[in-house]
Amino acid sequence: MSMLIDVHTHLDQYANSELPSILERASSVGVGPIVVAGTTIDSSKAIVDLAKHHTRILASVGIHPSEVRSPTSLLSLSELKVIASDPEVIAISEIGLDYPAPEGLQQAQIETFSSQIQLGLELNLPIVYHSRNAYPDTLEVLKAEDAAVVGGIAHYFQGSIETAYQCIDLGFLISLAKPLLYLEELQGVAKEIPLEYIVLETDSYPQPFKKNREKWTEPRLLPEIAQALAQIKNIPVQQVIDITTENALTKLKIKRP
Repeated sequence: MSMLIDVHTHLDQYANSELPSILERASSVGVGPIVVAGTTIDSSKAIVDLAKHHTRILASVGIHPSEVRSPTSLLSLSELKVIASDPEVIAISEIGLDYPAPEGLQQAQIETFSSQIQLGLELNLPIVYHSRNAYPDTLEVLKAEDAAVVGGIAHYFQGSIETAYQCIDLGFLISLAKPLLYLEELQGVAKEIPLEYIVLETDSYPQPFKKNREKWTEPRLLPEIAQALAQIKNIPVQQVIDITTENALTKLKIKRP
C-alpha cells in the first residue's frame, strides 16, 4: 500500500517533545513523508535541523507574505539562499501573496515573492506558494518570473476552476486540504480536475484556540481528505492515495521511501 504524503505543514511550530507522537499518529494511518514549510529565516533554519533529525520530515524554506514588513533585504535573501542550498531542502515554501496587505506592503510582498521565485530557479527547487485573495496578481508574478521552469504546488487551494487550470498550465499541482470536506464550490473544482494534478495536505500547525487538543489538525487527518476526494470523484480511495503520492514524489523530486 502506498503511503500518503502531506505536502504542507508547520510542524516546526509544535514543541519538539510533541513531534514523536505526532509522527507516530500519522504513521499509524498510513501517512509517510511530511513536508514542513518555513515562514521566516529562523523557522526555515529550524526546519532544516528537524529534517536532519527526523527522516520522515522534509524541509521547505521561505518567507511567508504575512511576515513581510518591508521589501525583503538582500541580506535576508542571501541568508535564505544559504539555508535553501542545504541538501535537506526540497522546495521554496511558504512564499506568495496575502491580501489585503497592510498599508504600503502589497508591493513589498510582490517583490519578496518574485525574489524567492528567482531563488527557486537558481537552485532548481520547486515552489509551494500561498495565495489568499490575491489571484490574479499571484499568477502574474509566477508568469513574469518564469516559475513554470521549476513548477510546484498551489498550497491550500480554494480558487475557481478557471484559476486551477491556469495554475496547472504553469506547472503547478493543486493542493487540497480540509476545506474540501465542506466547501461545495471547492468540491466541484476537485471533481473536474484530473487526479494527476492533485496533491493533499493538512497545513497542520498548533491550534490552541481549539481547547480540545484532539481536535487540532495533524497529518493523521490526511486520510479523511483522501477519502473525501475519492467520494467526490467516485473512485477507490486507494487510487487517490497512489496517484496523489506519485504526483508529490515527482513534483517535489522526493526520493521514494
